[in-house]
Amino acid sequence: MDMRNSDIADLLLKYHSGHISREEFIRLKTLMEQSRDEEIKPVLQQHWELYSDEYLLSSTKKGELFHRLERKIHLPKRFSLLRYWIQIAASIILAVGIGMSVMVYLQYRELQLLGEHNVTIRSNDSPSTVILPDGTKVRLNMNSVLTYKQDFGHKDRTVKLSGEGYFDVTHCEEKRFVVETDYINITVLGTSFNVYAYENKDFLEMSLVRGRVCVNTNQPPYNCLYACPNEKITYDKSTGKLRLEHTLNHVETSWVQPMLTFSHTPLHGVFDCLERKFNVTICSVNTALADDFYTGTFKDESLEDILDILKLHYDFDYTRMHDTIRIEMGK
Repeated sequence: MDMRNSDIADLLLKYHSGHISREEFIRLKTLMEQSRDEEIKPVLQQHWELYSDEYLLSSTKKGELFHRLERKIHLPKRFSLLRYWIQIAASIILAVGIGMSVMVYLQYRELQLLGEHNVTIRSNDSPSTVILPDGTKVRLNMNSVLTYKQDFGHKDRTVKLSGEGYFDVTHCEEKRFVVETDYINITVLGTSFNVYAYENKDFLEMSLVRGRVCVNTNQPPYNCLYACPNEKITYDKSTGKLRLEHTLNHVETSWVQPMLTFSHTPLHGVFDCLERKFNVTICSVNTALADDFYTGTFKDESLEDILDILKLHYDFDYTRMHDTIRIEMGK
């Protein structure tokens, strides 16, 4: 037996024993494809005979069947149909089996590799909208990052968020939708909710608009809370505790609204909405000013435009350093 057939024989034994590696399997397929029928015939015949005791039919019954076939097609007496048929059958079964196994294996590996790749979406200086493969709509606030696997929806529906996002989740009883952050996970079936999870903040927040969600911590001390519409769950990074409270969602979802509308709203509430919409921090050193009320509507104005209008009403000055704005009473 030449070197090639010897390699094929060794690889066939490994294949049928179930101990063949991926590389050996590909080499076996390549050797089979490169060999002519007459070259590979002896090794296939030898390998077939190793498993002759696994025939489902008895030797007598098989002999009778083959003799009948020989008589019907009038083969020469010196020609053994039984032996030739075994060789052909072995070749066909082995070739088909190897081909199907390779195809299934490669498709499985392709799905595995697909699942290992991530899709990352970033919103930098302005909010952006993302439609996930299952139809879920995600609105990302400024400086936010959403990540999910390329095979999203194949086995599960899991995304990871850093920053702030408003989720309108497509309902699916069979597959829960999970939003992962560094500290908490939010699990739903189909609902609308806002997640605030900036890395530079000392808290995380999930505020629910519609449906029902479960929020659980992924770091000790482990805890879990359920929320209903107009409730929010806040996670304190310093203590690791969850807190459930009522909300009207005006502040939490203000950044996704086309207009900012205030009706007899305390000024500190106005500043809170501006912080969420424009992703800034507003510091007011005058507590009496923060308790004043404001009524008005803003549509397309920039943050500076809004602050300038408020400045005229309340006679304060402000300074901005990067993403921090300080409010001081005018002199």
